Amino acid sequence: MKKITSILLCSYLFINCDSNTAEIRNFEKNVEISKEFFKAFSDEKLDEMKSFVTEDFTWSPPPTGIDSLDINTWYNAMKGFNAEFNEIKFTKQLYFAGLDDNQKPNGDVRVYGTWESLNSITNKPVLMDYYAVFSFNAEGKIYHQREWYNTADLEQNSLVDLAIIIPLTKGYSKWYKGFIKDNKNRKRFCDDSRTLVFQDTKNPNKVSVYLYDVDMSKIGEMMADPAFEKFAISLGEDLANKKIYTLNSL
Repeated sequence: MKKITSILLCSYLFINCDSNTAEIRNFEKNVEISKEFFKAFSDEKLDEMKSFVTEDFTWSPPPTGIDSLDINTWYNAMKGFNAEFNEIKFTKQLYFAGLDDNQKPNGDVRVYGTWESLNSITNKPVLMDYYAVFSFNAEGKIYHQREWYNTADLEQNSLVDLAIIIPLTKGYSKWYKGFIKDNKNRKRFCDDSRTLVFQDTKNPNKVSVYLYDVDMSKIGEMMADPAFEKFAISLGEDLANKKIYTLNSL
C-alpha cells in the first residue's frame, strides 16, 4: 500500500510540475509577444502592432469610464498617440505572470514601465508611468488589453488653452491699453492672433482673457520674472486674486 501511495504521489508531483513548467513557458512566450507589440508601437509600425491582436480585440484605457472599446477605436487612438509624440520609448519594463484563482500562471501578462517621448509640437520631454494587463488566447494573440496611467502626464510640455480671470485696481481702460501693447511678449508663448478679452458686464473692474496654444514652460518662465510682476502691477492687476484655468477644466 505504501508503495502504491508513493507511486501516486510521485505521479501527481510529476504531472503538477510538468503543468507548471508548461504554464511558465507559455507566460515567457507571451512576454516576448508583449515586447514585440510595444516595439511596433514605438517604431510607428501600427499594422504590425495590430497583427498581435485578435479581430475581436477589446481595449480598456483609464480615461473613458467604459469597460471595453473595440479594435477600430483602439487603432485610431494609437495613430493619434503616434502623431502627438515623437521618439517614443518604453523603458524600465517589468513583466509578471497573471494568476488564476488558484494562484497559478494563466497566460496573462502584467507589465510595468515608463513611456518616454517628446511632444511633437514643443519637442519637449513627456514621461508617463504605465501599468497594463494583456490577456492571450490559445494562439498567442492578445484579445484584451487593460491599461492604467495618469492621463494628465500626457499634457506635460504640451500646448494648452487657458482662461485667466483678472480683478483690476486701476480701471479697465488703463489695463487694456497696456495689455494690447504687450502683444509681442505674448507671441513668445501663445497664438496671440486668437487671444480674446472680455470685460465683466457685472463688474467693470474684472476681465477674462483667453489664450490659445500656450507653451506652459514659456509662460511659467515669464510669470516668474520679477519684471513681469512689476509690469502687471503697473497695469492694475490684482495678482493675489488672479485665477488661471485650463479651458478643459471649466
